[in-house]
Amino acid sequence: MKKSSRQIVKTPLTPWSKAALAACDWFVNSQVIQQRPYWDANHGRFCYNVHIATGTKVLGLSWTQGRAIMCLLSAYERSGREEYLEAARQGVNYIKILQNLDRRNPLSYGGMHEETPHSPYAYPRDAIEAVDGLLQWHAVTGDRDALERALLFFDWFKRNAVTDYADFGFWIKGSVHFDVKAVIGERFTRPISCMMGCGTILAHAYAATGKPWFRTTALQLADSIVRRYHASGAGPLREAARIGRMSHHTSADGAIFNDDGGGVSLLNAYKLSRNPKYLEAAIANAEFYRQRKEPLPIFSGIGSVANFLLEVDHLTRRTRYRAAAEKLARQLLRLQVKRGGKMAQGAFRGEDEGGKWYYPGAANADFVTTRVTAYSVLTLFKMEGVVWPRGYSTRF
Repeated sequence: MKKSSRQIVKTPLTPWSKAALAACDWFVNSQVIQQRPYWDANHGRFCYNVHIATGTKVLGLSWTQGRAIMCLLSAYERSGREEYLEAARQGVNYIKILQNLDRRNPLSYGGMHEETPHSPYAYPRDAIEAVDGLLQWHAVTGDRDALERALLFFDWFKRNAVTDYADFGFWIKGSVHFDVKAVIGERFTRPISCMMGCGTILAHAYAATGKPWFRTTALQLADSIVRRYHASGAGPLREAARIGRMSHHTSADGAIFNDDGGGVSLLNAYKLSRNPKYLEAAIANAEFYRQRKEPLPIFSGIGSVANFLLEVDHLTRRTRYRAAAEKLARQLLRLQVKRGGKMAQGAFRGEDEGGKWYYPGAANADFVTTRVTAYSVLTLFKMEGVVWPRGYSTRF
């Protein structure tokens, strides 16, 4: 297997990279491994969340795999430790199991099931993040099968996920059911803000292949972000008022505190086009967070915003947002579980969906999650700046 296209860096670790590597140790230690006495077909699957006190775990979805892989590859490039590369490889193999390769059904061929046992549907935003894991794995190892599978997925994505909503315009579907008779929940029949993050992965696919469709579609998506989620031209990205129900990632007034990569998608659109409107929207969003005094109201927003601020500085070759990002990064360090068993130690606290969903009577801070841990790892490596993760990034 080809080693990383970037030189492995083994300079002395800083507090930032020590914390990031400890979190990647959690990905290694909590990954499902098929071994005696329990044979488990989830081999290579990462955890969605873990209840810290009891070790009760919920296994991850397709997107969980992608985020774990992008963290582990960064850890490998920072340390050279083979266990990170091996855990990423096992995660990639689990993604390959999720992909449907039955040509008889165009609704499913090339798409990604959410999990095993195979779900009869796909969430395109989740699946495309798993595919970003495949693209990043290919970039590091040269695995042609990973790239070919990514391209098969994007053929599926073009056929089934790209749409135009009435009174909204170009966007990505919330879900695709492989059985057309299946009932689709209400929240998946309207535009969902987390689709903003698809733009970065389309930009990564363009960098990997040079195929024009990826660039064109990333820019179409960015146009919709600016038009629908930044219509005021100032402040943060906000839920479009006409969509109705807010998600757990937004405030009461619709400000999106975890934009699922929307701001970084705008930065990628600027990188692809040099059209200033995308950078202006991103900077307006960054300025909102630079000037904000109140703490962010959700756990996942801390790392998401910090990562975005660092990416703005990285793309513009400035340090305007470094101080705000560092303040958030230090908040992340206080969320890291420093002691405990392998199912929690090194990971970061915070279950914004509601802890009681996963364990009776639990609070949100009673869990470690891939969502918060992955954002934290990417942020901490970028704070250090020795390696620059491809995850949620303008670099690929």
